[in-house]
Amino acid sequence: MTKFMLARRCLEVATDTLGTAANTLAPRLSAAGPFGWMKQYHTLPGGVRSPGRTYSTQTDSRKSATQGFDDGDRPPVDPEAVHADLLRRLTKLYEQEVARELIVPPFKRALLYGEKAAVHDQVGDFTFIQLYEAVKRLAAQISKCCGSASQSRVAFLCPNNITYVISQWACWFSGQVGKTSHYCCLQCFVIYYEIIFSIAYLFLAVPLNAKYPADLLEYYIKDSDASLLLTTPEFLPLAEPLAAKLQKPLLVVNHDLIHTNGGVAGGTTNGGDAAAPMADVVSYLDPTRENLLQLNDTLVVESALNGEFYRDANALILYTSGTTGKPKGVVLSYANLDAQLRALAHAWQVSATDSVLHTLPLNHVHGTINALNLPLAVGAKCVMLPKFDSSSVWSYLLNVNMTTKERVNVFMGVPTMYGLLIREYDSVFGKNARMCDYVKTHCKNKIRLMISGSAPLPGNIFARWNEITGHRLLERYGMTEIGMAISNPYVQDGEQRSRKQGCVGMPLPGVSVRIVEQESGRTLTLEGRENEGFWKSGAADSSSKQQEETIAGQLYVKGRSVFREYWQKPQETASEFDADGWFRTGDTARYENGTIRILGRTSVDIIKSGGFKLSALEIETALHEHPDTSDVAVLGLPDETWGQRVVAVISLRDHVAAESFSIPKLLVWLEQKLPKQAIPKEVRLVGEIPRNAMGKINKRELIDRLYGDSTATATPTPPASSTAGDGKP
Repeated sequence: MTKFMLARRCLEVATDTLGTAANTLAPRLSAAGPFGWMKQYHTLPGGVRSPGRTYSTQTDSRKSATQGFDDGDRPPVDPEAVHADLLRRLTKLYEQEVARELIVPPFKRALLYGEKAAVHDQVGDFTFIQLYEAVKRLAAQISKCCGSASQSRVAFLCPNNITYVISQWACWFSGQVGKTSHYCCLQCFVIYYEIIFSIAYLFLAVPLNAKYPADLLEYYIKDSDASLLLTTPEFLPLAEPLAAKLQKPLLVVNHDLIHTNGGVAGGTTNGGDAAAPMADVVSYLDPTRENLLQLNDTLVVESALNGEFYRDANALILYTSGTTGKPKGVVLSYANLDAQLRALAHAWQVSATDSVLHTLPLNHVHGTINALNLPLAVGAKCVMLPKFDSSSVWSYLLNVNMTTKERVNVFMGVPTMYGLLIREYDSVFGKNARMCDYVKTHCKNKIRLMISGSAPLPGNIFARWNEITGHRLLERYGMTEIGMAISNPYVQDGEQRSRKQGCVGMPLPGVSVRIVEQESGRTLTLEGRENEGFWKSGAADSSSKQQEETIAGQLYVKGRSVFREYWQKPQETASEFDADGWFRTGDTARYENGTIRILGRTSVDIIKSGGFKLSALEIETALHEHPDTSDVAVLGLPDETWGQRVVAVISLRDHVAAESFSIPKLLVWLEQKLPKQAIPKEVRLVGEIPRNAMGKINKRELIDRLYGDSTATATPTPPASSTAGDGKP
């Protein structure tokens, strides 16, 4: 109370000294008394009024982020020199926060990159400062709609364009958005901001996917108990009925958040130079732009919370794919995200010179962290396509009719995407030798990195893509709960650091991996360390030796990137960790020859047949190599004779007729690829194998569709070695 009254007295002094300019906080200190503003009503869209909540004014006992920093002398007078000096001091401020193990979220880092192009979408190019200031505008609107509930959830349904980034970052921005540019002294500022931090509210972002059915979207909104639903005009027909049914306020987001004075502030559309600063515009770091405050010699990011707050707060709820059960909300903290971004930036050498082509769904780690926030956090550009289209992707990869600013050098996709790109290549370029040479030469010289994830990469796609582009796809392993944990090396300089088909590499920097052999209890622990082994920036240390041990078993992970909890599911959370704090991934892995291979989900991809443990993924890899197969899934079904029998579900290529395809010949062919016990006991032909947006197969659903309740009890092996289905699932 004493601090609050002192802050109020300082503001009164500032009002007398500075005039009306110091009255920017007047609505918060109204005639209703110093706490009258805490009980305001907030008008929501549609005229709904929601009473505000009362908050404690107990201050945060932690050290203020404004104390203990030395960001240099006062800036010079020349405008260009002022900007350069402010940028230097802001960089130093962030470095000091990082040194104190605090968190600087991606949206705050946007101030370091300013007029540099951040996002290109179908509307145009947008700079980091345009993005940042649009985020501030939307954050203010969200705060008005949601009131002051700490860590409220905001669900948002946005397309693959800059509105998604604005919506996500606005949830992360402080709710306390307003003008706070005039204080009579630094002590007043520190006291005021300590009070703000003690009652601060920011929102957990809950991204949704418009391709999901309405009942699943309803489940996500209800399960997360979202206070607000954000959407864009094109998704209103889907979002409005959900908001009405669930009685949630609805806020519409569009590109107008970026437009000022009838144009696009600081940038252009339709191919103009977004990164070129306008001569008559004040530096975006100038305090008059209200992005930074300058108090004596101290810089503070206007309206944003401090690094201590983000160190301890939650950021995001992502829902699991539901391939092994009902989707669960995974709560990720800012510390989790920061660990991910720092590890991947180092391991994959992502920098501000990169331009990433983005075509992934944005409600999964792959799309929202790896392909979006990772490049933006380091000042790189993200070229966002509204959806994956193989023809459009090839146009970007080959710079067909692209301006310089639209060119990309990094692509991240799922195996299904690479399969479709190969099909497009064969159709358009395959018969033209000169074009084939051009594609390979261009991709080798102009594309720096290509990554595959979210599902196992079949060997035939790995080999064919290397043949077409000269790139050995970088596979990595991760989950919603742990982010990216294991990766193949970026640098390939020999046997120790090479990308091997079917392998996912070694633990990323800061990640520990343990493989536990259940029968014997034997364990192997592998540690990922920055600038060592796989992740050494320069040449590999020839004196370092790989562990020669070979082991297969259940995979466990530990590290800063591992999630905090499943949303409102404490028992499920506790059951996923062992007594020593290791997260049970539910996957089985094998370590051999200095790399890790994922054998599949312990529950559905490890088939126990005739006393053998078989990997469904390894059988699928062999089936993918057959020239007539388009897609495959290997299942383990209950069987009285074998315990589980191996069943292969296959879809054929377009030019192959089911009537002419010989299953006995397929099984003979497999005998050259697999041990006898891994040969499928049954083969089922289908028109198409269903996959989700990330290219994953829900094998439990597939079994239900093909066999119904017949798998509830074990059945004897059919007398025929293989049977063919007669239609689509």
